[in-house]
Amino acid sequence: MQLSFLLDENVEADIARKLAREGHDVERVVEVDSLGVGTPDSEIRRYARETDRIIVSYGDHFADPDGNHAGVFYCPDQELSSFDVFRIITTVISRFDDRSSLPSVVYLSENWL
Repeated sequence: MQLSFLLDENVEADIARKLAREGHDVERVVEVDSLGVGTPDSEIRRYARETDRIIVSYGDHFADPDGNHAGVFYCPDQELSSFDVFRIITTVISRFDDRSSLPSVVYLSENWL
């Protein structure tokens, strides 16, 4: 399954590159002309919803399951390496048949590995 992601400003570029190499459509908040560093969360949510992108973030401010978003992959453990976060994301993707079966918020942790 190929997905579209929007990586929050605190998510490493290395993760974006690895996901793109796997065939996913990836944008980073810091590289989107209408967003950028310091963009309010409400604008990031709006952009992700309008472009049907799953937000990837280390910040719990996006982890509201009833939030107004197109989905969130939330990584609460900022000690994980970018390689581990990438592995967890790809493992999560492999466990679901399609986008509609994904929970609205996926907690990225080593439990997936």
